[in-house]
Amino acid sequence: MKERTNVCWLAPCLLVLLTWGWTGNSFGQNEEDVLRYSWLDPLSSTRVMAMGGAFGALGADLGCLGINPAGLGMYRRGDLGMTAGIASAQTKTNWLGETQSESAIGATASNFGVALTYPSVNADWPFFTLAITHQNRQPFTQQIRVTDVNVPYSLSELFAIQANNHAIDHGVGDTESGLTYNEIFPFSAALAWNAYNGDLDMGLINPLGEDQFATAAEGAQNVSRTIDRTGRLAETQIAFGSAYQDVFFFGATVGIPSIEYVDQSNHIEENASPSAQLQSWRYQETLDIQGKGLLFRLGVLCKINSRLKLGLAHQSRTRFQMSETYDTAIRMDWAEQGEASYYSPIGVNEYTIATPSVSTASASFLLGKAGVISADYMYTDVSQGELRDTSTFAIENETIGAGYQATHTGRVGLEIRLGDEGQYRFRTGGGMTTSPYTLGAINADATRTHVSFGGGYRIGGVYFNVAWRTAWWAEDYYFMGSFDPLSSEGLPPGELHRRNSALMVGAGIRL
Repeated sequence: MKERTNVCWLAPCLLVLLTWGWTGNSFGQNEEDVLRYSWLDPLSSTRVMAMGGAFGALGADLGCLGINPAGLGMYRRGDLGMTAGIASAQTKTNWLGETQSESAIGATASNFGVALTYPSVNADWPFFTLAITHQNRQPFTQQIRVTDVNVPYSLSELFAIQANNHAIDHGVGDTESGLTYNEIFPFSAALAWNAYNGDLDMGLINPLGEDQFATAAEGAQNVSRTIDRTGRLAETQIAFGSAYQDVFFFGATVGIPSIEYVDQSNHIEENASPSAQLQSWRYQETLDIQGKGLLFRLGVLCKINSRLKLGLAHQSRTRFQMSETYDTAIRMDWAEQGEASYYSPIGVNEYTIATPSVSTASASFLLGKAGVISADYMYTDVSQGELRDTSTFAIENETIGAGYQATHTGRVGLEIRLGDEGQYRFRTGGGMTTSPYTLGAINADATRTHVSFGGGYRIGGVYFNVAWRTAWWAEDYYFMGSFDPLSSEGLPPGELHRRNSALMVGAGIRL
């Protein structure tokens, strides 16, 4: 499974097996971590959001610190502002003909901060601006649910396969000892092995002799699965910007991102045969991740003429120092002996993730006093992300290189100014990001599309804004693993149709 060239089978298998922690003693860390913190659909200030995020060649807004900090050079007065609202995440799951939708809604403060602008005695550099903001850039809230889907085999078949493969390499005696003392597969096969019922002389997986193991959950199963995810990727930003002769604008941001992510999964199986000795069982996983990182953004803007501005910005790779805990549990309901519960050890691990760099090219065109139109192009190569160190995560990093690719994002935005003094603003925008998955690594259309609109009102130095945006895309999820242990073809993945929306309001004052 280490051949990078055979992407069509390598990527799906590893994307799933690593996600569930089934490849060995490692647990939560896998290629999905890199994607989760690289392929972002960030919130920002209301003005930036309403214009579809196309703000790389604009400025004088606290949201520009997260795109192109050169926009700080356009400030002539200080700024104090805040954006807050409601974010929702909807997931519609379609698996084996069964469809179910779940939604999660929560309040969020997406952007707040202050920019302080100072005049200079140097006529070529008339103003300098220092800004400090905090942005909740990416919420991770999501709920996934499937109920009573008939599947021809049990998830515990994969635990038996783990034990069988290890037995082939090391001998059944070593395998039983390793499973008993949690030396191998402590969160999956070892837990299934140690989920032992003394009265029945049977566990969830049992030895057959001749280095083979089998599951007690035989035959077709009615499967239900719930996944609850919460958390966010936030970023504290410290930035500086200035302008040279009101033609060239420069800026730099030091970003200190932080990660909070909790994933709770509950997999339930009921045997389709009412006479089965093991009537039902469930497998629970809890993953809690905390992380801190560091990144840098550099940006430049050039005023080509009184109407046209062009911009370039580059964000460095982000180095996250991660800490996580992971544990699993098995609960079984036997026909004769009732219920029993078994728990894995609590795994604690620290590791490092490096996400890829991001480059942005932008343009804006002033429509006189009527408004402005803007466009951004963003490039990032997700396959360049990695889990450090390479010796521990060689397979995961190989999967990243084989399963992910560069993404291209296009965004456009429009602001129309109305009223005698342009005090009313109408804004709209949208964009698209190409799929981060290579051909064959995923079946769903993972291209992400977003649209937005909003408005604003200015009176003196006070402003009020509102924005609504929604983004939608699809992705695959293998609820039973990426292959069927009873055939050579395997079950198809479930398709998750996702939609994330936000309604935000903002207010501020020019200092």
